[in-house]
Amino acid sequence: MRYQYLLIPILLLFTACGGGGAENSVMNEAEELKSETDFKHSPKTVTIYIHGYQKEGYIKEQNYGEAWDYNFTNQLSEFTELPLLETYDKDNFSNIITAVEYYGDQAPEYYTQADIDEIEGVTTKYGGGIPRYAMILAKFTKHILEETGAEKVNLVSVSMGSLITRWMIEKDIENLASNKKIEKWMTAEGVLRGNYGLSKVDDIGIAWIKESVNSFFEDSAETQHMKYRWIEENLTPNRESMSSPYYSDILVGQISLTDSEKEHAGLKYIMMQEDFQPNDGYQLVKDTYFGSIENSLQVPTHTLMHNDHIGIKDNDSILLIISNFLEAKKRVRITLLDATITDIHETITVLNEDTETVFESKIFSENAKIQTPISERVYDSGTLNIYSYKKDNETKNINQIIFEDFVSPTESTLQVTIEGYEIDRSTKYGISEIKTDKKESMGESINSIRLENGTYPVSADDWSGHVKVEVLEM
Repeated sequence: MRYQYLLIPILLLFTACGGGGAENSVMNEAEELKSETDFKHSPKTVTIYIHGYQKEGYIKEQNYGEAWDYNFTNQLSEFTELPLLETYDKDNFSNIITAVEYYGDQAPEYYTQADIDEIEGVTTKYGGGIPRYAMILAKFTKHILEETGAEKVNLVSVSMGSLITRWMIEKDIENLASNKKIEKWMTAEGVLRGNYGLSKVDDIGIAWIKESVNSFFEDSAETQHMKYRWIEENLTPNRESMSSPYYSDILVGQISLTDSEKEHAGLKYIMMQEDFQPNDGYQLVKDTYFGSIENSLQVPTHTLMHNDHIGIKDNDSILLIISNFLEAKKRVRITLLDATITDIHETITVLNEDTETVFESKIFSENAKIQTPISERVYDSGTLNIYSYKKDNETKNINQIIFEDFVSPTESTLQVTIEGYEIDRSTKYGISEIKTDKKESMGESINSIRLENGTYPVSADDWSGHVKVEVLEM
């Protein structure tokens, strides 16, 4: 079957509204789905997990480039009921799950001398770090394809693992991308565009904040490679853009995390002296997804979850999102089209000409056996768009995507929860009408929405509107 999003690139808009707030919002606008691009599921694939940054990983004394036993791959295997590399039936499989260890100082047995020379060469050129790890990942990928007889791989990367994966794809290491050996790539909390804390730490003037940020990282090649400038000089001058032609053959999914309030959050210290930017404690939200799309098989999916950078591993919804993406049979987009507010919760005066309103959303699977949302675009994240209303019973076009991802083929409905808030003061949204942070709920709409193309009404105490559902069967 052939599918395409009409509007490519997708517009990930950051609308200006002073201070923090709306300029940090994530609003996806895309026209309706239409058939144009081929996507064929390979009958045999291997899914490779690429882990993130480890503070002392670069000095580990062990074999690199080997399959590794990570708790996450065990969880994913159990959740998806897909076999691990260690236990699969070579004569009867459709997808295998494994992980690669890129840290280490000793080559694996399957390396030739030429492989070792290449690793040493890239290490000498760049000091190790991202290019070294990407080459290790590529050689492991090629080896696993040969060993299993699988046609293609799926890549699931987290944190720094996403920058490693991006380097491998865009540099076409081992010709994997040009030979179309990569079917899908899911990046979660990824260092796609770089890391803000590492990029800013040299400019921090307050000593204790600088020391606090540095305490989370070792001074190593990989921490240098996560800086914006290094990426622009060595990988691409357009960090935010999905511009490599190799993405035209890869289905890409993205997960961004938005909980910045945990005590262990490294970026918390930097935000003490700057305007707030949505983040997960270590990564700015905007650095975890592609901001513009120039080449793609389909516009990437993009899910927001209200977890912190460390807490993602404890969320079963993440496993469900990845599982649905790997299956990639049914893609759904839900958009809040419009909203009419019957009570704006504000007295309009010459000094206060309108009310600032946001719409929070949470999406739940009614088919899966988990109670947590599979998409969360919530008030506390600071990512929501702000809409201005001047009077009661006013209607605004919203066009805010609240869900953009795959679901199980058997999923026929989703629970869609939307709550409107009128904001009086918020440091995250740059609003300061009163002295203390305050918001007022305009009511919560909870609906079981059919996954059929169409428009459906939603309503709450002080507002009502419509959501649009678009479904692609793949």
